[in-house]
Amino acid sequence: MKLTIIGAASPRFPLLLHSLLSRTDLCFDEVSLFDSDGEKLGLLNDTVLEEILQFHGSRMTLTVSPSLEEAVDGSAYIFSSFRTGGQRMRGIDEAAAISCGQIGQETVGVGGYLLALRTIPVVLEQIKVIERRAPHATVINFTNPSGLVTQAVCSLTGFSRIVGICDAPQIIADYVASAFDCQPEQVGLSYYGLNHLGWAHSITIDGKEVIDELIDHRLDRFFAAEPFYADLEQYIRRTRMIPNEYLYYYVHTQQVLENQRRSGKGRAEVIQGLDATLYAALSARSEDPLKAYNRYIDRRNSSYMTLESSHQRNQRTFSLLDQHTSDGYDAIALGVLSSLVNGSDTPMILNIKNDGFDPQLQDDDIIEVSAVNTGGWFRPMGILPHLPDEARSLLMSIKVFERRIIEAVRSGKSSDAIAALGAHPFVETGEAAALYRCIMQARSALEVS
Repeated sequence: MKLTIIGAASPRFPLLLHSLLSRTDLCFDEVSLFDSDGEKLGLLNDTVLEEILQFHGSRMTLTVSPSLEEAVDGSAYIFSSFRTGGQRMRGIDEAAAISCGQIGQETVGVGGYLLALRTIPVVLEQIKVIERRAPHATVINFTNPSGLVTQAVCSLTGFSRIVGICDAPQIIADYVASAFDCQPEQVGLSYYGLNHLGWAHSITIDGKEVIDELIDHRLDRFFAAEPFYADLEQYIRRTRMIPNEYLYYYVHTQQVLENQRRSGKGRAEVIQGLDATLYAALSARSEDPLKAYNRYIDRRNSSYMTLESSHQRNQRTFSLLDQHTSDGYDAIALGVLSSLVNGSDTPMILNIKNDGFDPQLQDDDIIEVSAVNTGGWFRPMGILPHLPDEARSLLMSIKVFERRIIEAVRSGKSSDAIAALGAHPFVETGEAAALYRCIMQARSALEVS
């Protein structure tokens, strides 16, 4: 059985490889690696990945494929996690947004809009290759914006074996575990929304409902685990739900923009610097690759949301080979694989078709929801929660925004792209065309600078 990784030069891929090799329930004969940046992939493969293989004892073939066609040929499962244009284009998107009076963020607002318009056509071409070379494959998508990319594939092609994943919802379980002095595995989340816009509306520990106990008596301990969540306290108490961390950008939009303007940069610029330091260290081979990698993850994790929120994080020291469990995207991806390969019925939070779960949405709309494998594929589980008006209104507006982006990709018309931009709640009525011109001009100037 063959597994393909699209975007294997990502510094996050070693997490997936280590987690995969740590499991005994998932055995692949071949893991095929592909990335448009072959140089970085080769460097990562010769250093960090080789160290991981040696640690576990090689029990599978790890191959670097020169083309997407070769990488996916005959694959049973395909894991997609890449960034069109790399961190450089992400940085340009974020800087262009900030210069035009919008927050700079990869998946929210203008940044998510630009990334979607750039990424979806690439993914659609990849799907054509997959349909030819691996027609029975299942695609597990973490390419951002994850839900929207998954939606585009389902809406614009006949390919249906795709599920979107994200680690942000499940990380809530870590913070809850800290608040209750238990293990994350004991925490159950009932979750509903869209990718990077959702809410945990029920939280259990060993099957006992605890969300009221959390909100009324333990929020201080929850915030101690993730300090920037403290800025969402009023929202949490008002809605009686724990939101996805990305709601921060919707609740504190102006504060984020002010912080970004004050610092003179966005998240991408931070990551670019960290990535450059990592690959330079790997190229120099002046130290143990895993030491350099662990330092990279430490710095990356500790810097998350610090620029946008002005909060410092409490971050534990990272050591890859000492990680026996994971709550990150690798754990979600492997959970999906285990469910499909082994028939596991463990609940997960996934981006899948609505299929009637929310009657206010279309059946083929992609939602992010607690799901379970039923009859070989994933279905929403439980009952639709009652969302407060402010949450429901935001969800519906972002779904309209997503649909219009897909229509813009379908038509290729700038008028449809402007209409999509105007559907976002960050954009004032009647200002979409002017904002579109501002963003495109700013981005063009940044690309040649």
